[in-house]
Amino acid sequence: MNSSDFVKGKGAAPIHTKGTGKTMTTVVVVDGEEYFKKQLTGACRDDLRLRMALYKEFNVGNQTKSPYIVKYREINEDEKGVYILMEHINGMSIAEKMEAEPAYFANPRHTVKMLRQLLKALKALHGQNIAYLDLKPENIMLTQVSNDVKLVDLGGCFADSNSYTAERTSEYAAPELAKDELAEVDARTDIYGVGRLMQYIEEQTECKLPKHLQRIKQRCLHEDKTQRYESADAMLKALNRKAQRIRAALCGIALIVACAMGWQHYTTTEHYRRTALLLQSDALIEGLYYAITSEDSATCKVIGLTDWNNLYIRERVLVKGKEYTVTEIGDSVFKGFDRVESVNLPKGLKVIGEQAFFGCRSLVTVTLPEGFTTLRHACFKGTGIRNVSFPKSLTSIGHASFAECQNLTSLVIPEGVETLEMDAFACCHNLKSVQLPSTLKTIARGVFWDCPCIEEITIPAGVATIGEYAFFYCTGLKHVYNYAPEPQPVSVIFKRPGITIHVPAASVELYRNAQHWKMQEIVGDL
Repeated sequence: MNSSDFVKGKGAAPIHTKGTGKTMTTVVVVDGEEYFKKQLTGACRDDLRLRMALYKEFNVGNQTKSPYIVKYREINEDEKGVYILMEHINGMSIAEKMEAEPAYFANPRHTVKMLRQLLKALKALHGQNIAYLDLKPENIMLTQVSNDVKLVDLGGCFADSNSYTAERTSEYAAPELAKDELAEVDARTDIYGVGRLMQYIEEQTECKLPKHLQRIKQRCLHEDKTQRYESADAMLKALNRKAQRIRAALCGIALIVACAMGWQHYTTTEHYRRTALLLQSDALIEGLYYAITSEDSATCKVIGLTDWNNLYIRERVLVKGKEYTVTEIGDSVFKGFDRVESVNLPKGLKVIGEQAFFGCRSLVTVTLPEGFTTLRHACFKGTGIRNVSFPKSLTSIGHASFAECQNLTSLVIPEGVETLEMDAFACCHNLKSVQLPSTLKTIARGVFWDCPCIEEITIPAGVATIGEYAFFYCTGLKHVYNYAPEPQPVSVIFKRPGITIHVPAASVELYRNAQHWKMQEIVGDL
């Protein structure tokens, strides 16, 4: 019973089952609001220990008040047995977040925010004499809107009134749990789990945490629990201590500068922006700032501009007497520059960084050169693009890279592209014509979310994976031509019934019996 059991969708009938197979979690609507309904499955319905765990989960969640712990509405029983209704969380677990947005936790600020909220959730549990015990990436959800923590799956925690159902995952368990010595469990057992979570983030991102977080992690992971932080509150103070020292130092510096130069006003000026860019760059050429990325391969990237309407980025630039090839446009380089109307991208370009052209609403046409490989998160989100030309060298279209492009009406994805990443074309309200390549294998979560003008779409035979909400709120969608011989395993991709799914004639019964697909009209005419 972990967060991987959680499935998003509509209706009271089971949609999908993941995780241990002991429970089934569906989404139901009660009094106009969505809730997760969690219920034991099959032979597990009569398992006393599992039933006790379900009751304990409800009781613990109901008595512990924290914005960072999932809320519970009721526990009841129907013809399928005992069930609980809990808060519907639109988001993903830390494990899923790491897979979908690997760069998110590479930013230490995001890690610190998550740790603070997690520790506040643990503090609330410890205040009720409850130890969580099973801290792991799958049991910590992050909300979609603001990436706030929601701790889920309270059925395996240790409570005075019900220790029989306590659970742990060996990979993340404190040494005292590995010995199965529940008598030694206290708040410090969970502190070890927090340290193990920090270690997991380092391993997955392949980035070392800052030194002060390294010290905190090492204390959390001490084999001797008497050497760990004695409480969640003590660890919170350790986390905040560094921030307090930094704030104090910055406040002192800011006060001095503000008195001398009117610093607060100065940082909003164009002169300050250009000075900061000049300090970071190796050259300013024709209105563009460049930084060298590799001396060995003689490559560089664009990191900023002065204020031009039309951008001409040269294939090679001369910096301090040496010629460098422009291979990258950095993160947020042209973000918010409404006056940028067109851009010439050089032949050697390989990468466009996160939010590089975000909000450039005057930008109309983009042609990506052959040899280009990487579109990073939201690089063209919210632009005025009407036409985009993709090269054959591209194998993946990045997370939200063309989301909210309201002038985009047609789309041709070239052969060679294998993956459309999460929200790639979400909220393109005027997108009507979409052509997908035969090489496509994955349509990730929310790729065409809220594209109401799409009336029909053809899914190539090689598409094996379709993520949740891929065509949610595509209110104009009438026909889907799915050439896959076997229905893709999905929880929910359409918001409503009434869509005609055209499939290979030999596959009709497979689709009519497949979860979610069977909610639509299946026609075997391919």
